[in-house]
Amino acid sequence: MAGSRQYASVKSHVNGITYPLDIYLPPASAGARSGLPVVYALDGDTWFEVLVGIAEAARTPVIIVGIGNSVLRNTDFVPPNNCTPNGGGQQAYFDFIRQDLTPYVESTIGGDPAQRALLGHSHGGSFVLYAMFAEGPGQQHFSAYLASDSSVSCMTETAAGWERAYAAAHTDLPTRLNLSYATAGNYAANLQYVQTLAARRYAHLVMKDQPFTGTHGGIVPAAFADAIAFALASGS
Repeated sequence: MAGSRQYASVKSHVNGITYPLDIYLPPASAGARSGLPVVYALDGDTWFEVLVGIAEAARTPVIIVGIGNSVLRNTDFVPPNNCTPNGGGQQAYFDFIRQDLTPYVESTIGGDPAQRALLGHSHGGSFVLYAMFAEGPGQQHFSAYLASDSSVSCMTETAAGWERAYAAAHTDLPTRLNLSYATAGNYAANLQYVQTLAARRYAHLVMKDQPFTGTHGGIVPAAFADAIAFALASGS
């Protein structure tokens, strides 16, 4: 790699679980770490190498934080749903990210708080949408939300409820959203989510929806590359 890798771990003060981290740092020529964007990747055990390959191939000046312990994804990422058991830990996990993880990364590794991106696939993609709607305008913890073939079909009414509750209180959604979906994956449910968001006409939302030809897992490299480019692009 042109960049380097570090390993670390952070303990959640909410649920008491320690989460391992894989951290990619671009070469020094990318500039001071304090000014770099950071992509926080769910399922880091699975997708970290893919993301590093994308960053290196594109020579992207970005810090990548792969959040591990994917064995807990069915609890941490989603509410109770009709696809997997043991859901319901998403609020505690989001509190861990906001209160423990990002402060640790920014105080010890680097990263610009104004350039945080949250990326997830499948249940991770559903968590990305949950996180985006969990905070009011101007309070969003991330500047970009990157959801890949999210599993909203597993929790149709609950996922729709996140958006409805937000819309009932706010007309402004000042953030960037990249929502990709697989033609042979969760296409219909994600397309419906996109259409709902588009019809809502949120002020200041910059949204890109992108279908990819392929299977649920097969689209990941292309979807992630597109999502990272979107997150780091300036303007609309």
